[in-house]
Amino acid sequence: MLARLISDVWDPIEVKVVLAVAIMGGVSEPVRESFLIEEPTLRHGARADGSDRDVSLRLQEGLDRAIVRGLVLRLLDETGTRWLLLGTDANQRTARAPIATPADISPPWHGTLILERPSIFTMYEQNIGLVTPIIADRLVDALERYPETWIEDAIGESVNYNRRNWRYIQRILENWAAEGRNDEADRRGAQGDITREKHLHGKYSHLFRRGDLPDL
Repeated sequence: MLARLISDVWDPIEVKVVLAVAIMGGVSEPVRESFLIEEPTLRHGARADGSDRDVSLRLQEGLDRAIVRGLVLRLLDETGTRWLLLGTDANQRTARAPIATPADISPPWHGTLILERPSIFTMYEQNIGLVTPIIADRLVDALERYPETWIEDAIGESVNYNRRNWRYIQRILENWAAEGRNDEADRRGAQGDITREKHLHGKYSHLFRRGDLPDL
């Protein structure tokens, strides 16, 4: 796992989140997710790069990427509380075992534990197909490049147009990144501005300037 952390992860927030889980819980102790996000030292470290973005949001995004990558496991107990474990081979086996309370993990939770898959994985499998190791790597890469909501919406677009494959989803994301993305209302407003600007200053603006054509 350490080798993957060193070789695969470039985002410092993701690295700090994984290290915080290791420090707070050790190899096999669960960490309450809400405690991790509010941990003062981790929050201070998340501000170190000078970003003005909300610290909780940045930590949550880093954690989500670590979960998608399998470096951290997220589990739910019967109260809906989220717990985090390092994604070691032993913890992977224990978390996936069909038993109510894994004996190898200290149980501060209530009742049965459920291993929670990353939402983007679930959405992909429900709408596109099986998440193979190659697709998992591409989803992780996409999460590092684009907001998760973009990926969800791009999956939705691929379903709407019946183009259910990763290549089509990737093209949508690349187009949004290159050309910008707005909702329908913004597109209508922007189109009005573009049309107005084109009429007044574009290649054929001389045809639309007041006075060039008789009033009708």
